[in-house]
Amino acid sequence: MKQPTNHTRWHHFDPHTGEKVIRRFPIDHNPGAPWQRGTGPHSPEAYAKLINHIDKTFRGKPKSDEQKAKMRDAKLGVKKTPEHCENIRKGHARRRKEKQARIQEAYRIASQVGKDFYSQLETG
Repeated sequence: MKQPTNHTRWHHFDPHTGEKVIRRFPIDHNPGAPWQRGTGPHSPEAYAKLINHIDKTFRGKPKSDEQKAKMRDAKLGVKKTPEHCENIRKGHARRRKEKQARIQEAYRIASQVGKDFYSQLETG
């Protein structure tokens, strides 16, 4: 297991150069006004690199039961916003409608194939 660190990282943008400056300060120290806690927003290149790494490393890999339980516990009890609930409802309705259309198409094809098959038997 990792050892706990004795520092936190803070960032700010240099007003003269526009460069992002990241520094470590002791845990109980608050550096003040221009500094913000954390390492700040990523550049588009760094963000793309992170996403690529996540896709390559984690997506599509099987998860252990312990991992699944931890993921479930992390989301358990988290309230959803009304907008999120509405989007869930809309997505469910859309998928239900698409599934109903596929079923109707399958029945239409099956009835046509059945009519053709039985009409050949009667004439043959």
